[in-house]
Amino acid sequence: MLAAPLYWGGHWLASHGFLPWLATTPFQKFFHRGLLVAAILLLWPTARWLHVSSVRALGLAPNPRRWRDLAAGFAASFLMMLALAAVLLALHVVRWRHQTQLVDFANIAASAVFVSIFEEWLFRGAILGLLHRAMNRYGALFFTSALYSILHFLKPDDNALPQTVRWLSGFALIPGAFAQFREPWLVLGGFTTLFCVGWILGWARLQTRSLWLSIGLHAGWILGIMSFSKATRRILKIQETLPWFGGDLTVGLGSVAVVLLTGGLVWMYLRGRAQKT
Repeated sequence: MLAAPLYWGGHWLASHGFLPWLATTPFQKFFHRGLLVAAILLLWPTARWLHVSSVRALGLAPNPRRWRDLAAGFAASFLMMLALAAVLLALHVVRWRHQTQLVDFANIAASAVFVSIFEEWLFRGAILGLLHRAMNRYGALFFTSALYSILHFLKPDDNALPQTVRWLSGFALIPGAFAQFREPWLVLGGFTTLFCVGWILGWARLQTRSLWLSIGLHAGWILGIMSFSKATRRILKIQETLPWFGGDLTVGLGSVAVVLLTGGLVWMYLRGRAQKT
């Protein structure tokens, strides 16, 4: 129900000179943001029901090393994304586009900041914190990572996008959101990658009892993925690169390996961090 009003509101803002990139944002993006907004709105009555009165009740505490954690997380994820991009370019899976405007990367950076803060507060701050009150840390981490992966892996089929957005257009996207499950390699690569991402983000949050490290990691991943997609064009067909690489940097066993290597960097950082305390 929120997808259509968000879509109309975004286009209204773009038509008046505010956030002009919203004019070219596809409807399915607003559909996903509608899901997140609904989750945020429903967290408040859920927190009241569970008698959560403050962020400390969610297992969060002030972080005196917040800026260092933020920078370390961003560097780890973004540099590994650059390494993956270099591999794809060297293997001639993609090539550079001839024209890319600087304003595109400014919009991507703004999106990376907003989405990383928004989703980390939702998934690792609120949902993981609430689940941790009812189960052990690994159970809470597993269910939060699975939910994070499922919600991001469900992508509406481009063929099901409405030509004209109406009040109930969001419901028309729901059946096509499961279209990717017809491709076993996409499920294995895409779902696994996102689950590993969610696990590393949640683990970083639990280890530091704050969101700064996970926000940095998340922002680096988003900036790397979106910048690479904007600056390059695919040469090889998806069928030629599966199961190692899919249609984007979030799909494929190669992406899983890069995410796990990033997790290794985070582990080494946290190990050194603990030795200094």
